[in-house]
Amino acid sequence: MPPKLRSKGRFQSIGKLGEWAEKMLHVFAVKGQAEEGSQLAKLRKAFPHFSQSRDFIIRFASTTKIISQVMEILKNNGLDKTTYKQCFELSRKLPRNSKVKKCLQTWLKKHFTIQKEVTSQPLLVSSDIIESLFGNFKHIIERSPQADMNRTVLLIPALCGKLTDTKVTQSMQQASQADIETWEKKHIPYTVRKKRQAFFNKSDSQNTGKLNVT
Repeated sequence: MPPKLRSKGRFQSIGKLGEWAEKMLHVFAVKGQAEEGSQLAKLRKAFPHFSQSRDFIIRFASTTKIISQVMEILKNNGLDKTTYKQCFELSRKLPRNSKVKKCLQTWLKKHFTIQKEVTSQPLLVSSDIIESLFGNFKHIIERSPQADMNRTVLLIPALCGKLTDTKVTQSMQQASQADIETWEKKHIPYTVRKKRQAFFNKSDSQNTGKLNVT
């Protein structure tokens, strides 16, 4: 059976479809009439005229293999001078008139220029690292169901990179409570829970100040 494609992000597994199609070509390469009831006979019935698309399938499978290699390099190492050269060399293996080749090379040139202008570090080109970071963050705040999402986001930098005792001590000394409150008010709006809490606190203070005269 062909691999199941996702309804969302369906192109993320398109390489597996290319691998499957290439394997099927070898299956259908058997000449002559298949024995009735055999697996080959069932496959030929389920996928009639499959081999007629041989040229397209070979090109499609080759393209998806190269793109998968490019994605693996960029996903694991980011984009810098070294990975740019590796990916550009891989793109040269695509057919001369390939639209994928043209788009890939254009993307590599554009973002390599951006990387050189912005940072000396490899340019992040995948959201996997960010998703993993927020996964760890959610795992931590789940321990406190009453946690607010404003000041709690300051945990995120602590989950990045390697922290030493010196860095932690320095951060604690340099970041005062007043600085944190100022940063919070500037960058993070009140959550709905905080707005509700402020509203009820205000209502309670007003009620306690009134006299009930009968």
